[in-house]
Amino acid sequence: MENNPQTLPKQFNNLMGMGAVVQVFEPKVSMAVRMILSAIFLLGGGGAAAYALYIIWLRWGRYYPPAILKDIAPWLLAALIAFLITAGLLWELFRRRKKGAVVFTNGFAYSDHKGVQTWRWEQVQDITANVVRHYTNGIYTGTTHTYTLVKANGDKLVVNDSIKDVEAFYTHLQNNTLQHRYQRLADEYNQGNPVTFGPVTIGKQTGLQIGKKSYAWDQIEKVGINKGVLSVKKKDGKWFSGASATAGSIPNLHVLLSIINQIVGLQTGS
Repeated sequence: MENNPQTLPKQFNNLMGMGAVVQVFEPKVSMAVRMILSAIFLLGGGGAAAYALYIIWLRWGRYYPPAILKDIAPWLLAALIAFLITAGLLWELFRRRKKGAVVFTNGFAYSDHKGVQTWRWEQVQDITANVVRHYTNGIYTGTTHTYTLVKANGDKLVVNDSIKDVEAFYTHLQNNTLQHRYQRLADEYNQGNPVTFGPVTIGKQTGLQIGKKSYAWDQIEKVGINKGVLSVKKKDGKWFSGASATAGSIPNLHVLLSIINQIVGLQTGS
């Protein structure tokens, strides 16, 4: 979906050299909604505190202070809870007041309360995608998405469900960075160097290492990924015990799977 440059949030208006706008990503919860909720809780807390003061005025001098305190305690507690919720909403509103992202042809820009940062596609060295489906009593309740990006100099950015349609943002990342990330890591592997993907390391001579366990390529029939877990299968058909890592902990997972598939084959599942 193309967006007109005039629709850009103002914090992105003065960016140079990023190319044409491809897609704008707004905060998931609007500032207006948070302002309304903050006002509701603030009014509720104020009302509860005012009623507690009214009880004190009505009963002072007629009842002992402990009895008055017992009567106003629930209202004071309600006021405290409402004020704490209001403070939390206002803090989150402050943090998200400039939240957003814009994908351009040459990269993307991300904004939060700390300011705007730009990433050109070639600067993205590692991407870790942690996607978790949540269930309560066997009933699906939603999915959370956390994408961690790292530059060669160590700069890091975490993008999550605080922006709308974050999965589409991740799709742009993959489409524009997968080729150069694959080429860099495949070249390292082909040169005989061990290549590390978080808890997993691969090498021409060293084979596959997960955690502290290593497996020669000629021992491995297939590597499988099922329900978000990477595991290793022996040539006798059994799975190596303890040889597993969660997909959400592996940077550049798609690159790793592509290289492994070319070496020993890849088995996928739901």
